[in-house]
Amino acid sequence: MKKILHTMIAPAALALAQAAPASAGVNDPEKIIYRFVGVADNGGAAGSGISTAIVCTNFSGATENIRFVTRDKQGSLLGNVFFSLNHLATGVAGTHLSVTYPVDLIIIPDFIGFTGTTAVAATSMNIVCSATTVDTRTAPFPPSYVPVRGIRFLPIPGTQE
Repeated sequence: MKKILHTMIAPAALALAQAAPASAGVNDPEKIIYRFVGVADNGGAAGSGISTAIVCTNFSGATENIRFVTRDKQGSLLGNVFFSLNHLATGVAGTHLSVTYPVDLIIIPDFIGFTGTTAVAATSMNIVCSATTVDTRTAPFPPSYVPVRGIRFLPIPGTQE
């Protein structure tokens, strides 16, 4: 009898364990998912100088909030902004307007220098982001760029970044 119960319960438990996580949404708490170090901006006007673009894609199954908190070399807060991103959509946050990337959100109001940091928080861990410092005058491609190293917090289960 124990063996019969075990063979009936085990598949059900396995199915529950493998069920997809519940979808998050814009009303869920934000959690830090990335920190980018080496965020740069030389204070140039739109379409000139050096800026950093952070590109994020949402694959959570729901609309999510993504927040960008940027600090300078000394740790002073320069910007704290967010936007909502639909499922499977890609958004670009930049330190200023660029010809290279179509920026959806400006994350700082002014000059940052060359050693800033931006934390990216979201209402779901099912967001992936990358960052690039670009010469904003280069269009469309290939841009003159330097990748910015991102540190992932809260990795997506079963993945390795």
